[in-house]
Amino acid sequence: MPRSLPLLPAALLSALSFAAVPPGAAADEVQPGRAHVWVADDGTRVRREDVGLPLSRGEGNALFRPGEPIRLGALRGEVVAFQVIVEAGAEPLRGVTVEVVSLGPAAGAGTPAEPAAPAKEPAGPAQQPRAPGEPPAQAIRIDRFVEHHVEIKLRSRNERRPMESLGWSPAARPPDDGHLGFLPDALIPVELAPPWAPYPLEVGAREARAVWIDLHVPEGAAPGALEGKVVVGSASHGALASLDLRLDVAPATLPYSAVDFIAFYEADKVAERVGDGPAVEQQLWQLLHEHHVDGFASVRSPAEVERLRAAIDGSLYTEARGYRGPGQGVPPAAVALGAYGGFGDPREETLRRVEAVAEILPPAVDDVMLYAVDEQCESPRGPGWRRLVRGSRLSSRILVGHSCGEVDPVKQDVDLVLTPANRFDSVWARAAREAGKRLWVYNGALPRAGTFMIDAPLTGLMADGWIAASHEVGRWFLWETAFWHDGNRGGKGPIDPFTVAENFHNQDGDACLGDGMLLYPGTQRGKFASRSLGFAGVLPSMRLKSLRRGIQDAGYIALARSASPDAADAIVKEVIPAALDEARDTSPAAWSSEGAPFFRGRAALRALIPAGASLDPAGVRRVLAEAAVARRALVPLAGAQGSSDGRDGRPADGPGPAEPGPPGRRRPTGLLLAVAALGAAAVALALALYRRGRPGRGAEGR
Repeated sequence: MPRSLPLLPAALLSALSFAAVPPGAAADEVQPGRAHVWVADDGTRVRREDVGLPLSRGEGNALFRPGEPIRLGALRGEVVAFQVIVEAGAEPLRGVTVEVVSLGPAAGAGTPAEPAAPAKEPAGPAQQPRAPGEPPAQAIRIDRFVEHHVEIKLRSRNERRPMESLGWSPAARPPDDGHLGFLPDALIPVELAPPWAPYPLEVGAREARAVWIDLHVPEGAAPGALEGKVVVGSASHGALASLDLRLDVAPATLPYSAVDFIAFYEADKVAERVGDGPAVEQQLWQLLHEHHVDGFASVRSPAEVERLRAAIDGSLYTEARGYRGPGQGVPPAAVALGAYGGFGDPREETLRRVEAVAEILPPAVDDVMLYAVDEQCESPRGPGWRRLVRGSRLSSRILVGHSCGEVDPVKQDVDLVLTPANRFDSVWARAAREAGKRLWVYNGALPRAGTFMIDAPLTGLMADGWIAASHEVGRWFLWETAFWHDGNRGGKGPIDPFTVAENFHNQDGDACLGDGMLLYPGTQRGKFASRSLGFAGVLPSMRLKSLRRGIQDAGYIALARSASPDAADAIVKEVIPAALDEARDTSPAAWSSEGAPFFRGRAALRALIPAGASLDPAGVRRVLAEAAVARRALVPLAGAQGSSDGRDGRPADGPGPAEPGPPGRRRPTGLLLAVAALGAAAVALALALYRRGRPGRGAEGR
């Protein structure tokens, strides 16, 4: 049972909460009209025109203050990321390079992981076996990406209700300040950078460009401190910066995919744009797996099972198949039999086809879902298939499911219900589980959950990992990852995602930016061939990286809570004051639009994790189930939900997100971080980490 902890003294609470930066600190080190290099965390999006932000002077910046090292912490098996921002002054910068060099054991730090070297392969670890001369498996691997910008002139919206969109209620609409202009999202490996997104970077006068850096800490890394430098130079202006970097690897191991996110894709649409052949599809699965996300296979024939067998049984995620990321050999959590109603109406002859597919699926897959129909609560397909499957010899293997958010799951005659995250009801969910039903959530809309949309803060998808770790949401389903074709009824046809952000339209007047598009095509054929990178695969987005960060944070929560449940719960409550049915649509999102509070909360959780800590999947599930129960005692629900207007958020013939749900939100609470039960060293560490900075970007702050 959770233990009640005494409140900390007011002075300590104040220090933890405000972490002040001295007024004007380091401001004189940025000279107007001169080039400037600074560092941002992975929850911050810096537009091309964002020159001279307070963050660039270290104000409210969790990672950077002029004259101080970049300080990062990590667990074994974790990827930590940061961004190097290069601002030009009155003159443009040409041929800008960003390198991480000499990352090795700190003086007196023992013998941690071997020195790192930049990755040799063009698109992460999921493509090729290790080549001669590459760093060994226990080394820190470094991946660098050019952040590519796309211009935003119009926000995600509904044509009749411009302040509303499928990604948010009107009150939760992120402000235009920070979301119009040239936003970065696509991440292009520096080795693949084309002339239209070049590396070395070309930085226009009084503009900003950035390189995203992933540091992969393997599970075999020895704990301890690593030190190196981030060196930035240019062909036109010579050396620009040399920033000290310190990475502290803690003696604990991050669980792989502590919470389950599964992502659909349309194989034929990917093949149409990128090219066909198994290599592209397998690389897509490996890239998602590297980011702690499962691909969601939709199989309708034994041939399709065989095509995807390595992805489904986990053998695709091994060094033998060129994969060197986390989750080695771990199979996906679920497989769909005919996604979005692919098997049609329930018939005996069709059941034989379903059985032929289900019986050859690898036994390691937990959930085999016959996806009967999508967002049609009144459809007889789900109940009909359930009755038919009950008489099947594979009835214990197959779950009949559909998506529906308007009806109590207990009253739905299916085994598994997918409900929109923004219509999630804790009472319904608990009753459904007690009745033996399964419940998943899908997609999300502010303020109840994060959103796909490009024109929203990165922290929304990061928050989803924290929400999944502290609420009984089951698996979290993402309806698409490569929606470049805008193929809905009411859609406007294929787009080049490197130049156009508005990729989703429907007959209800909804227009969305980046919806269902966490990946970018490495090759483009046909009329978009001029924006092709010539890489046979897909590329990540900043939003996919943000989702990974939140899923990794869920692993932090599980490890910290297994040792100090009350303190961990209080940290989660501080970072995510309200979500799902704790939230009201008449207020903005309760979590911050800045990355710094997440960074500090993560550091505080890390301080709670004992040396040598690790959890197997069963242990993670147990700890997080307890966290969801404790959450209900800490954060009250918003109250009874009203009825929605019933407007469907997508066309009837294709997948898509539902509209924001009915009102039901409460405002964020104050800081109640109860860490008094920690040892003196842990308290001191948490205090020091929180003092490193506080968000401060005006209207964007929550």
